[in-house]
Amino acid sequence: MGQEVSRAVDTNIVIRYLTRDDPVQAPIATEILRAGFLLSATVLIETEWVLRSFYGWPRDRIAEALASLIDLPSADIVPEGADWALARFADGADLADMIHILAGVGASAFVTFDDAIAGYAGANSPLPIETLA
Repeated sequence: MGQEVSRAVDTNIVIRYLTRDDPVQAPIATEILRAGFLLSATVLIETEWVLRSFYGWPRDRIAEALASLIDLPSADIVPEGADWALARFADGADLADMIHILAGVGASAFVTFDDAIAGYAGANSPLPIETLA
């Protein structure tokens, strides 16, 4: 018999788990996440957006919540470098931009017109940032 494969979770599962705002769905979401899960980069980005836009959470609370999520022992598959992206987000970067950089690893550079991205990505960026004038 093969090893059971984790299930990929939707943003609404993560939101119910983090916010606990639905007394029926929150415990279900918790059980799903305890069983082992795959967190995609797109769900990570959307979760940040929902927590910021809909729930009005401040950056530090979102960063802490997402860091605790990716640190769960049952987080079987998390985008490689998510911890780097969340650290940059906590320091003021746009999370989506940092995830875009991670997704481009293997390319020669991440090209942008946004001159702030290089500063937010920092010296330890997993991909060189090329800012166009």
